[in-house]
Amino acid sequence: MSSILTNSSALTALQNLNNTQRALSKTQSQISTGLKVATAADNATNWSVSTQMKSDNSVLGTVKDSLKQNSALVKTTTAALSQVVETITKIKEQLTQAKDVDGTAPTAAAGYAEINKALDGLGKTLDGLVKGANFNGVNLLTGGDATTAGDALRVVTGYSEKTFTSISGPASVNLLSATATGLDGLINLADINAPDAPAGTGSIATAMGLADDALKVVRELAADFGAVQNQIEAQSKFIEVLSDSLTNGVSAMVDADMNEASTRLQALQTQQQLGVQSLSIANQNSQMILKLFN
Repeated sequence: MSSILTNSSALTALQNLNNTQRALSKTQSQISTGLKVATAADNATNWSVSTQMKSDNSVLGTVKDSLKQNSALVKTTTAALSQVVETITKIKEQLTQAKDVDGTAPTAAAGYAEINKALDGLGKTLDGLVKGANFNGVNLLTGGDATTAGDALRVVTGYSEKTFTSISGPASVNLLSATATGLDGLINLADINAPDAPAGTGSIATAMGLADDALKVVRELAADFGAVQNQIEAQSKFIEVLSDSLTNGVSAMVDADMNEASTRLQALQTQQQLGVQSLSIANQNSQMILKLFN
């Protein structure tokens, strides 16, 4: 039945054209943004999950930067401790030479004078090494990393389900403190004027004991920081892998397949052209009724 009031063919053609226009607009948006899920309206579930994953990945990025800084700090500390070990060993060598110096003047006086100069220089070297182990205002060898003596180094290594994970390192110490390691006694070692009698230390044997005690503490401390360094490096590698996994996961949920989108765009453009032609034909049907009155 033909009607001059209602053109059902035109209405159907118009509805199909509108549907094609909406699909075409959506596809064009995907191509321009590169996203198939740009808002919650596109896919509420994928949008919600991907948003959470993006947030977690952002936190991991901050953790990664923190790990790099702490890794540099620990490397600075371990490098200084290695030099401290070498310097203490040289002090022990000088003390051994002092033990072997003949106590008969004037040979002994000259021998002790040279040894004292060497010890003085090594003491200044120790002091410089410990105070120079500074990274970004933090020195783990002078207690500069803690507000309270004995606080341990704490490195944040990850975040998951509202919980931070961390690595705990050696407690903050002051290597220049005589009560902590005996380094203060070595740095301020008094002149050796006679066999076994450096003033203020008691004897060469006592000084050697201080050196041995200090060396033991420094070695253990270096081993502790070395272990922390290995943990930081392992965690850094894991964070990189985890971050890449989250990035790929988000991409799979919200990124548009550009090959598919471009193919669909061409198909929709063809449908649009056909829809316009179909609507034009449907509109012409009403005009055909006029010919019946001629």
